Amino acid sequence: MPAPVSSSFSVNYYIRAFLGVAVLLAATGYMLYDCISGGFKQEGGFASNSLLCAGVGLFYFMFSKSWLRITVADEGITVFRVFKKPFIIQWADINTINTYRARNSGANPTWGGFTTNFVIKFNHNQTISFNEAWYDNYDKLTMAIYLHKFGPGHGRERYLARH
Repeated sequence: MPAPVSSSFSVNYYIRAFLGVAVLLAATGYMLYDCISGGFKQEGGFASNSLLCAGVGLFYFMFSKSWLRITVADEGITVFRVFKKPFIIQWADINTINTYRARNSGANPTWGGFTTNFVIKFNHNQTISFNEAWYDNYDKLTMAIYLHKFGPGHGRERYLARH
């Protein structure tokens, strides 16, 4: 069988993550400064700013599903998530593997527009997906999944040999 393949985040992924954290911290700092410099004179100002800050933080962490490290090996697909216990998707548990492109997501693939999402449905009701803009080795990662699940001969080998 092929050697294990581990995901490798792209440099652009790190830049987007850093900018997201910087904007979140700057907005939080500004709201707190505004509350403190105003002497908490606005009724509900501190509470509304705190709720807004907490909401933005929750939104950022809940919808940031891109923080996945994936390793493809003979045992299955090991998925490491931030703040959660890693789990293994066994090859026999995978029901479907699909790819799709998001509509109207921008024009620059480097920054996430018009990129392909790879979706694995397993155990009949669970899914996991990752985007090609997140990883430098997206093609090798998806090819390893195809080879382990379906075996050689699906034509992707020829595609990867050209790129």
